[in-house]
Order: sequence, then C-alpha cells, then structure tokens
Amino acid sequence: MSQLAATIASIESVESLNIVTFVCVGQTLKMVSLELNETVQKGKNVTLACKPTSVAIAKPVRGAEDLSAILSYANQIKVRIVSLQVGQLLCSALLSFGDFTLESILSTDAVERLKLCEGDEVIALIKANELSILEVLDD
Repeated sequence: MSQLAATIASIESVESLNIVTFVCVGQTLKMVSLELNETVQKGKNVTLACKPTSVAIAKPVRGAEDLSAILSYANQIKVRIVSLQVGQLLCSALLSFGDFTLESILSTDAVERLKLCEGDEVIALIKANELSILEVLDD
C-alpha cells in the first residue's frame, strides 16, 4: 500500500457523496468517498493510501499536448521511476514523488510498450475513488 502525507484543502458534499481535495508536495489530489469520519476536516493533516494496482502510468510523448488536457484522471502526479522490477507477466515500478514513494503494478506488456526505464519521468494516474484516508494526524 502506497502512503502519502497530505493536508485537506476542501470538502464538497452532496447528500452522502463527498469529494475531498488534498495538497501533497504542492500537488492537488482528490478522493471520492461515500462516508467521512467527523475527524476529517479542512486543514487536517492526513495519511493517504492507495493500492499499487490502482496507480497507472502515462509517459508523455515529445511534442504532445499536456496530458491533463486529454485524460479524465483527477490525480495526475509527475514522478520519476526509481526502480523497475520486471517479471514474466507483471512489473513493480517504484515512483519518487517528493519524499514519498508510490508503487505501481502494471503488466510487463505495458512496460515494454511504453519503453519504461529507471530514471524516466512519467505521470502517475490515480482515480479519485481509489485514494483513501488511512489516518487523520491532527487529533
């Protein structure tokens, strides 16, 4: 499970649906949740979590427009691949983001198709419904 320290910037709620916006290493991240604990409040520091299987990777093509304009993912994080363990079917990519490390599990086919290598700067993509609050730190 990848973990990130973040601060809650805002909470939008309609009935039982909540969109929580966080700031982590100067980047905005979003989470969709049906239930929120009463300790989840604007300004609180939290630890976020996401499964490695929920972190996709995009590799920008030189000359292409900014990826954020063509992808619907709410969380698009610029990262660097620091480790790439290639298996027969699946690969584990460790991604550096500030002082944090995200892990992405992706197919070996995807690694080969994108020609991913250690040191590459890529975009980590996390759907808002795949991010969760692991712990509220300011209590």
